[in-house]
Amino acid sequence: MRRDSTTIFLEPLGESETRELISSLMHGAGPSDGVVAAVAARAEGNPLFAEEMVRRLSEEEGASAAELPATVQALLAARLDSLEPFQRRLLAHAAVIGRTFWEGGLTSVAEAEGGDLAEALRALRDKDIIVAGEGTALAGEPELAFKHALIRDAAYEMLPKAVRAQKHFEVACFIEDGAGERVEEVVALLAEHYGKAAELGGELGLAAAEMAPYRAKALSYLEAAGDAATAFYSNADAFSNYEAALEQAGEDADAVARLLEKQGDVALRLGRVDAAIEVWGRALDHHGAREDLEHVAELHRKIGAGLAHKGERKRAIEHHQRGINLIKDGEPSLALVRLYEEAAWLYMQTGDNMLAIYASEKALRLAERLGEVRAASRAHGIFGRVFGRIGDTAKARENLERAVELARGSDAHETVLALMALGHHLETSDGDYPAAGDYYREALALARRVGDVPAEIELHAAVAQLALYAADWETVVRSSDASAELSEREGLIGKLCLPYALRGRLQWRSGEWQASESSYRRAHELAEQIGWSEVCFDALYGLSNTLRDQGELVGAETALSQALDVCERAGLIAQSIQANSAQALLHTLAGRHEKASEAAQEAIALSDRVRYPAGEAAAIEAAGIVGPLPGALTELERAHEAWQNLGRPLEAARCDLLLGQRLLEDDREAALVSLKQAANEYDELGVIHLAARARELAGSDAARR
Repeated sequence: MRRDSTTIFLEPLGESETRELISSLMHGAGPSDGVVAAVAARAEGNPLFAEEMVRRLSEEEGASAAELPATVQALLAARLDSLEPFQRRLLAHAAVIGRTFWEGGLTSVAEAEGGDLAEALRALRDKDIIVAGEGTALAGEPELAFKHALIRDAAYEMLPKAVRAQKHFEVACFIEDGAGERVEEVVALLAEHYGKAAELGGELGLAAAEMAPYRAKALSYLEAAGDAATAFYSNADAFSNYEAALEQAGEDADAVARLLEKQGDVALRLGRVDAAIEVWGRALDHHGAREDLEHVAELHRKIGAGLAHKGERKRAIEHHQRGINLIKDGEPSLALVRLYEEAAWLYMQTGDNMLAIYASEKALRLAERLGEVRAASRAHGIFGRVFGRIGDTAKARENLERAVELARGSDAHETVLALMALGHHLETSDGDYPAAGDYYREALALARRVGDVPAEIELHAAVAQLALYAADWETVVRSSDASAELSEREGLIGKLCLPYALRGRLQWRSGEWQASESSYRRAHELAEQIGWSEVCFDALYGLSNTLRDQGELVGAETALSQALDVCERAGLIAQSIQANSAQALLHTLAGRHEKASEAAQEAIALSDRVRYPAGEAAAIEAAGIVGPLPGALTELERAHEAWQNLGRPLEAARCDLLLGQRLLEDDREAALVSLKQAANEYDELGVIHLAARARELAGSDAARR
């Protein structure tokens, strides 16, 4: 079923509706109440059954409802049995073609029997068995159709299995001949009929000589249908076509290896990672035995990509390195470009920025030499991500925009990756959340269209993260749930770190401390397993906030120290600024003012070194947390404005809460105003426990006075 289709289940007609239908159908015959009741009782709400019974009663004088067959299938079979032999054979042949068929496809039957084809078809239309079709699938051939699929099924069942096999082959030959040079437009039909002929022939145990033409045609067109479905991103159809083709490949080892590789490519698109790795491994064995080095290297790359999707990044890098070693000393090739670019991506994910830059440089230079636009796009994208991590935002944006520009005119999957990378840069490095959201949503729509499930998972989480900044809780829930459902459905367990981190924040909001802590710890565990540095940081940072807000300062400090270790290991400068600012607050709450000042100074120094809007706001906030009055108050007001301008009201409200706490040291009237303002902001944002905290501080101060 298509991903964007809707299935509607129709309930059976009620008794009164069935009787009304029967009465209208038998209007000219003046039906008695008894006949109507008997037909209605047997029809059991099935309008086709009711219609066919009425038709049979009108055609067979003296027949009663009680004498009619007990099922609609039996009734239709009996009706077809009553036709003239030539008409029956025409219908049986037409049924092999399908629910719809063409007059030209029945010519051979008419010629063999010397029957009048036009007259027979006219008679079948008069009997309401066939109707005019809605289009033409073959040039110049008017389309006809069985009135109901069950009529077609009944006609098909009249043929012995051996005859069906031969008829399917004949139908396919007719379609292939009729299509001529436009055969690519009907490969799905040809795959269906040649495939059915081979399937039935196999069930019948036909001799090898008889099966040979069936298998050859079935293999050719099932593979072609899989290729066509792949091109249109109908991934489930492509997978099943390749699977059917494999059944016909027999001892043809080259065909088996080729089909296995294609099936693995589609399986990865569908998120069936284990299936992809398994079939690629079988193809690798085949090509390895033949010492086809470039193909072996390419399969190592694909297996590595599959392992990376599962989170097994160490094994993934090993496969990429094996592939590189096999062909790096040969002629430049697209296979080598892909190996370097994906290795660079893996190094970046694990925080090894220098190796990521080295591999990206290799990939880009090779791609430019070969004139490979898609590969160049991905290399620019990886360059951009790495430069963004180390704080060179100008080079980052330049490379990321170039990646999008190249990808748009070359490949949909590359476009998804390029858009996602640019959106991430705009979010993290520029703080331009509206623009980031536009790119994420464009990428998500494209990922859905092409069936890129892993990208969908990440993009749903990215949209949820932007909504979290804005405290748009409904969107956070909807998008994080979509990310989790896709991850669980497709078995991409590693990617569950994304929705787990988001759930931790949702549970923090509602004061579900234990649930929030559990979600963050699970997110960190999964992200650590797959070496995803950014998510490791998010999980530990969120865990620290949850522990801090429930008063567990020691645990909060431990989690935040781990988060800073991740930043140092992976070169996450923007995140490091926020973590140092948060550490300044923790040390202040614990009464360690000297350490608080050191953390704040580190945040400020990092912010001065590289420009990150969120980092700048966090550094200003840190200065307000530790600085002397009255200057600290100005810093907190500036921080509030900076967070507000970024569209992050939760952080802005936190600055009002901190401002109120600092004002308690100097101006209690102003402190009460600020604390009440913070309480009102948190109420509007739906963070009740922090609203209560602000009111508690205001109330305790009023009581002391």
